[in-house]
Amino acid sequence: MAYAAVLSLRKTIEGLSHSPPICSPPLFSTESAYKVVKLLERLLQRPLFTSGNSERVTALERQIRESVCRLEDVLESYVLDQSLSQSETLNGDQISCPLPLTPSRDLALKVKEQIDFFVQKVAAISVQFSNLSLTEGDDAVVSSRSAAEVFLDRKKSKILGFDDELIKLKTLLTKDTSVLQVVSIFGMAGIGKTALANEVYIDPLVQHYFDCSAFVSIGQKYELREILLGILAHIDPGVDRRCAESDEELGRYLYRSLEERRYLVVLDDVWNAKLWFELKRFFPGNTKGSRIVLTTRLETVAFYATNSRKYLLRMRFLSEKESWHLLRETVFGEEHSCPPQFVEAGKKIAEKCKGLQLAIIEVGKQLSKAERTLEFWNEVGLAEKENPVFNPANEEISKVLYSSYKQLPEYLKVCFLYIGIFPHNYEISASKLIHLWCAEGFVEENWPSKDFARRCLQELVLTNVVLARQQGSMGQIKTCKVHFVFRYLCVREARKNKFFQVIDHYGNQGIDSQRRLCIHNNCLFGIKDVYKSMASSSNARSLLCVGPHHPYPVPVCLGFGLLKILDALTIRFYGFPIEVVKLVQLRYLAFTYNGKLPASVSKLQNLQYLIVHQYLTILPFGGSRPYLPMEIWTMQELKHLQVMGTDLPAPSSEGACLPNLSTLLCISAHSCSKEVLGRIPNLKNLGIQIELTADAVEPLCCFDHLTYRRRLESLKCVILNPNPRLRVVVPAGPCSAFPSGLRKLTLSGLGFPWKNMDTIAELENLQVLKLRCHAFRGPVWDASNCEFKQLKFLLLEDIDLKRLHRADFPWLEHLIIRHCYKLKEIPRGIGENSSLQMIELVDCNPSLVSSAKLIAVKRLCFGDDYLQICVESSADDRKPKSVENSKRINLPSHFRQPQF
Repeated sequence: MAYAAVLSLRKTIEGLSHSPPICSPPLFSTESAYKVVKLLERLLQRPLFTSGNSERVTALERQIRESVCRLEDVLESYVLDQSLSQSETLNGDQISCPLPLTPSRDLALKVKEQIDFFVQKVAAISVQFSNLSLTEGDDAVVSSRSAAEVFLDRKKSKILGFDDELIKLKTLLTKDTSVLQVVSIFGMAGIGKTALANEVYIDPLVQHYFDCSAFVSIGQKYELREILLGILAHIDPGVDRRCAESDEELGRYLYRSLEERRYLVVLDDVWNAKLWFELKRFFPGNTKGSRIVLTTRLETVAFYATNSRKYLLRMRFLSEKESWHLLRETVFGEEHSCPPQFVEAGKKIAEKCKGLQLAIIEVGKQLSKAERTLEFWNEVGLAEKENPVFNPANEEISKVLYSSYKQLPEYLKVCFLYIGIFPHNYEISASKLIHLWCAEGFVEENWPSKDFARRCLQELVLTNVVLARQQGSMGQIKTCKVHFVFRYLCVREARKNKFFQVIDHYGNQGIDSQRRLCIHNNCLFGIKDVYKSMASSSNARSLLCVGPHHPYPVPVCLGFGLLKILDALTIRFYGFPIEVVKLVQLRYLAFTYNGKLPASVSKLQNLQYLIVHQYLTILPFGGSRPYLPMEIWTMQELKHLQVMGTDLPAPSSEGACLPNLSTLLCISAHSCSKEVLGRIPNLKNLGIQIELTADAVEPLCCFDHLTYRRRLESLKCVILNPNPRLRVVVPAGPCSAFPSGLRKLTLSGLGFPWKNMDTIAELENLQVLKLRCHAFRGPVWDASNCEFKQLKFLLLEDIDLKRLHRADFPWLEHLIIRHCYKLKEIPRGIGENSSLQMIELVDCNPSLVSSAKLIAVKRLCFGDDYLQICVESSADDRKPKSVENSKRINLPSHFRQPQF
């Protein structure tokens, strides 16, 4: 898409301006191009582009994208030419580049010509833009459908599923407080919000309970006047005579009409909190039990309109049983039964819809029109790509979903489309996704990149186009997913905008013009035609291998001269891929390799993320770990460094420093020296792995050098081979050396005595504490002196604790206890804290489970039903568990999402 291309070009020019002169085109030329790029960035965020979808707007975007990509190819080819001309030849392999490598002077002249042409081209585009108007975007409104259109066609039939939700909603409307309340129903597009609201609205008992009622559909483009007239049309048949009045006069008339009546107003499909701000003053807050029901896809709107979480109703996905019942009725009708031989195939089809009502209805419509044979139904249930039912159904569904995508600001559209690179039904690591977004350049320059990327992911979750799956200990999103209907939209829009290309055996036309290549099956590298087509793609900037892990060698195509992103973590390399060091533009490099990195890796001076995992292997006990090459200290752009099984050497020169490195993982205590840590001034996340030798009796000296790491926020220290038979694994002294700014601390295998916890409790910013595998030893933890001023998350796992005494952690929200078989009771002080929202118990003493349940009962007696208890036992593994039962986490507002 044009906006992503403009962001990429801006980052390229900014990188050139900071490069040594030998790698930069003439400064005045880049300055003129940079000004034009900033102009395009602002231009593409105007409503004409963000909301428009006409052919003229699309053509204009295509012109911008092609012009930007052409200039970026020339600029980066010049940088590549300069870099390779200064380095020695590694081997005879050739790399792919849009322009042939030519003498520097000739290429510099070509760069200057291309910049001049680019500036002129954008000037012409600006003229075309000025001749367009906002009406160019009307096509998008005409082509889209709302979910209400689908569901309200079924208003005469009973809604299937949501029995509990129906009861709860009716109770909130008719049997709760007499004060005016707003009930917000929110969730993903097509999940059944309108259907639920309509079912309750037309219920005879509800209609009888209220003196008057109104149901109005809002939509993205609304006019306050039309909404007011729509409400008045339901409650005052003579409203037509007031059409000439102003909006304010209509609002005051509505207020007077409702003031002495018990009213119900349903505002369906609300997209903007501003609407509620404009409307709420026209609804009298009488004490007659009036209610307003609001449905929305946007969680921010739901929370803005409702003043209590009690009146928030998040829609869930249908269960497999409910999905089958709805599909069966859609295909065969209420009065016709499904032939028995079709039941098994039908259930498989219903399961593929992943509980989304809209998907089930559209698939059912397609099935009802298709041939009704068992062979065809089996084909539909098994086919993944060329599905004769799901493909046309997805096209219809996309007309409903498109408005959710189109309303996103440009920077979120880019992030959302990028999620489509992951396979169907893939649970995405949020940290990996954020790293990729940052490396791709999808961030604002005036924000810390990670913070902005996290905010982007949260906004996508709040708009219900992305679903949060797991919550991290700091309250952040840990993993996420997209429903298959949104992924279909992602891939369709990405293909249309040449944003990325998924390579598969169904044909790979147009690869040569793609900037991002994604492969979901690493075996395809071994197919000659696929390899050749990839090798010819000189424009590729990203290569992502995100399929299943592949333990055997495959001929990975690495001849992309301008590559910036290489994610090959799922591929095992038996030798270091030396071609990588030619990819001087790389910002993100991830692969699996058990050997030592060569010094030549330091040629990747633009690298920001270096991630090397090890394949499963047997390590010699007590053997020394290899060091990273000393040249790693010259890689000034590094932000994230994780090379398993290696250590970071002490720098050999006085000025060596890694100023941008914020995350350093999987190193041993040897790399935590003063010489090393002192040269990483902005370190925030540190992961230490320690392997004790048989005669280890000395203190862990690495802690001595952590005290003054004021910026350190997260520390993980793990003993890889703890010996539970030892009375104390390491001496107690290091506990006092933890940095004062720590927010998250994870300890494993250290064997500290519990009295040392008093010192840890003094860390004023500590919010997360994870204690694993005998991190502390002893039968009793007397926590009477443990203040824990901000502790919100506590994990106890494989600890020999028998009693937790006088524990009162006032801000604790989440308590997890795993495999602590001797602990029999949760302290009363913890249970009585109103902040506690979740207790998870895994393979624990039955007495501990009873203690947790008793706490929940007592809280319930005081009207507090917010505490959840989740109990798991490995003895129950034989029983099938639903996601809701086995992974129920009471997430904060933006995490409480349904599972599918």
